[in-house]
Amino acid sequence: MKIKLFIYRAWKQPLEDFEQEVNDFLATVQLVDVKISGATLGSSEDMSAQTTLLVVYQ
Repeated sequence: MKIKLFIYRAWKQPLEDFEQEVNDFLATVQLVDVKISGATLGSSEDMSAQTTLLVVYQ
């Protein structure tokens, strides 16, 4: 089994581009599992969110 990480940072990449990147990859591998996690970054005046996907595949 292998893993691949996808990290979505809203301030760097449109959501549609991130979704397309993940979907394109998933179409080429045999998927075993996907884990998702989210985190907030920054201060109370300037916050952002980051989403990470861990894809387990063969």
